[in-house]
Amino acid sequence: MKYALLIYADPSSGTDMSPEEATTARAESMPQWYPVFEELGKADGAATGFELEGATDAKVVRVRDGQTIVTDGPFAETKELIGGVFLADLPDLDEAIRIAALVPAAEYGSLEIRPIIDHSRAGATR
Repeated sequence: MKYALLIYADPSSGTDMSPEEATTARAESMPQWYPVFEELGKADGAATGFELEGATDAKVVRVRDGQTIVTDGPFAETKELIGGVFLADLPDLDEAIRIAALVPAAEYGSLEIRPIIDHSRAGATR
């Protein structure tokens, strides 16, 4: 089963950093992520992960009455926003949970695990 592991965290923690401070903080935190990358590689050699730009760079698209509306966003009533995603083909939900628990952001944010619908399977409706 393919899973998306969505990484949520409070983006305000880095907003008061200079670019140099942010680069240093990122370099210092990277070693905590290596075990996650290693475990994902063991479970699925084709697993991918992406860090997302900040929500301030995002756009939200809606179509209402045939009109395309583009707004800055997202502006959700929450302190946690999605900051990254891993995509992996894992044997089961238990393995997805095990790997999600290794992600450093789970200690200060949260991870959402979503099965990915495989439309390529013949006769699949979900």
